[in-house]
Amino acid sequence: MSSLNDVPVKIEKKRIEALYSYSILDTAPEKEFDDLTKLAADICDVPIARINLIDKDRQWAKSILGMEEDTREVAREITVCQYTVKQNEVLEVKNLSEDPRFKNFSYVIHDPKLRYYLGAPLLNPEGFAVGALCVLDYKEREMSDKQKEQLQILAGEVMARLELRKQNQELQKLNEHKLKLMKMLSHDMRSPLNGIIGMSNMLGEIVEGEEEREMIELLEQSAMQLNQMVDEILSYSLMESKGFSLNLKEVDLDEISKSMRRLFKPVAKSKNVHLIINLEIEKRVCLDKDKFEQIFGNLLSNAIKFTRAGGQVKCDLSMTDGSLQLNVEDSGIGMDKSTVSDLFQNGTAAPTGGTSGEKSTGLGLAIVKYFVDLHDGSIDVSSKPGEGTEFSINIPLTEDCK
Repeated sequence: MSSLNDVPVKIEKKRIEALYSYSILDTAPEKEFDDLTKLAADICDVPIARINLIDKDRQWAKSILGMEEDTREVAREITVCQYTVKQNEVLEVKNLSEDPRFKNFSYVIHDPKLRYYLGAPLLNPEGFAVGALCVLDYKEREMSDKQKEQLQILAGEVMARLELRKQNQELQKLNEHKLKLMKMLSHDMRSPLNGIIGMSNMLGEIVEGEEEREMIELLEQSAMQLNQMVDEILSYSLMESKGFSLNLKEVDLDEISKSMRRLFKPVAKSKNVHLIINLEIEKRVCLDKDKFEQIFGNLLSNAIKFTRAGGQVKCDLSMTDGSLQLNVEDSGIGMDKSTVSDLFQNGTAAPTGGTSGEKSTGLGLAIVKYFVDLHDGSIDVSSKPGEGTEFSINIPLTEDCK
């Protein structure tokens, strides 16, 4: 039987491309592959088992049992597995020293003086063999048909793990591309939105007519709502890919409270909802400012959205036993127990409408929960249909600001 050197160039090129698609060469040992080589050795009752991948001019072992580390990589021309790969089926050599193809190999003539070989090809879905799962022994022998079949099954398990690894890598690349796109879109949308909000503020200061002021306030609120949706979509994408980490800094809560009043008072006023924000903390605290502002803003936005005209939204910021406590209470439409239990399930998020038809992504509370968890905090919800809802956030504070 001829070696891989006699395989048509086009076919060998495709086989090598299939091997490289797994990005497995020269990676560190992994238990899931080592377990399979151990199982192969146990089934065949031999001291040696390997997962060998056949490259252009070398053989590299993903897993080795019973041989030295310096045998992990060898020249392809002195390997038996290249013949298993070429024939695409199980290859058994009862005595390597009597086979003209292998009898002059150094590891057959000299230590470790290998004699027996049984290999099953590692076949990808297109039928290209990227390597072989093989077992070896120091003595001549012969395996049963059942043992050969079991080795083939294990070779299939090796490929299943390689396929899963490949799919995970492709998903990771897709997520990275998605995040890059979302960040770009978010940036490109925020710039004109911030311009609209800024210009509407300026117009609000110079316009005198009541009707014109109302139109400018509506314009500003619409831009703010769209800006919040952009933030939520980007945050949700980062959350799904675990792309967030805490950026702890000393934060002035009075500054944050004033910012929340400035952003949400016009929204509350347009619905005739009374907004109260109480701050009982004077000192600066250690928080991730951007994430806490999004927690605060999402809760306020939700409370106002689901409160009818003439209602009230009350927020209290306080310190309790070294923790920051944020309570947001509204006199809105409330929720039943079933709705409360599903609030933070990010997989069930759906666009929702408020009491005045306000639109949202439905992602806000899932993001709130995620950011609270990042701070090692907790969130409690109490609500009754027709009476209102209270969200209580507790975030342990640290003095170890970066």
